[in-house]
Amino acid sequence: MAIMRIRKRYTFIFAGFTILALSYLHVVDVGFLMQGEFSSPLLRAKCEQSLQETYGLTITTLTKNSASYIKEWIEYHLLIGVDHFFILDNESTDDVYSVLQPYIEKHLITYIPWRDSYYLDAQFQATLNTQQKGIVYALSLYGCKSQWTALIDDDEFLLPKGNATVKEVLKFYTDYGGLAVGWAWFGSNGHSRKPHDMVIEAFTKRRKDLDVIYKTIIQPKYFKRLKTIHFPVFYQNYSLVTENSRP
Repeated sequence: MAIMRIRKRYTFIFAGFTILALSYLHVVDVGFLMQGEFSSPLLRAKCEQSLQETYGLTITTLTKNSASYIKEWIEYHLLIGVDHFFILDNESTDDVYSVLQPYIEKHLITYIPWRDSYYLDAQFQATLNTQQKGIVYALSLYGCKSQWTALIDDDEFLLPKGNATVKEVLKFYTDYGGLAVGWAWFGSNGHSRKPHDMVIEAFTKRRKDLDVIYKTIIQPKYFKRLKTIHFPVFYQNYSLVTENSRP
C-alpha cells in the first residue's frame, strides 16, 4: 500500500506499501513530533460494548480548504476499498462542504465541524495541536465503528501494490494495535504552478529512500492515547508494528 501527500506549495509526499511474502507498507508525510499525549479512557469501554464493527476500513482525517482536490482523494480511496470517511472540517472557507455533501447523503462520510475551542480540557489543549486534538475527538466518538482506520491526511493516498488489497494485507496484523506505514517523498515534479491534472497523474517522481517517519493504520478498539499523529499508544499486549511485525 502506498500513500501520496499533497503539500501546500504543490509538492507531494508519497508513501508506498509493497507486498512480498507477507506485506510491506510505506507511508509518507512531513511533520515534527510533539511531546504531548492525551488518553481517551472511554474509547475502550465503548468498543467492548460493541458487538461488531460497522466498517472494515475507514479513514479518519482533518481537512481545511481542500475543495479543489478532496473529491479525487475520496473517489480514489473508495476504489481501493475504503468503506467510510470520518472527516473533521477545521473551519474551511472554500465551501468544501458542498463537495462532501453527496458523499454525506450516501452515508460514505461522517462530517464533523471542528475547531480547537470545541474541546475545553486544559491538558488536552496544552499538549496536542489542532490536528491531533481533532483525531482523538473523532476516535472517541466514532472509533469503534471501524475495525481499522487510517490516520492519514487529505493529501495522502494509500497505494496497494501487487494483487492484494489493503484489507487483505491488514489481515496479517490483527493481533497488533496498529501498522506503521513508511513514507516516501514526492517533489514538485517540475511544476512551477499548480497543475490542472489529477494529483496522482501530475506527481509521479519521488525520492528513492523512505523516510524514517511513518503514518499509521490502527485498530481503534486497542487505542489508548495519542502522543503525536505519528505515534498512537495502545493498551497492554497491543503495539504498533512495522510490516515485518516488529515494534
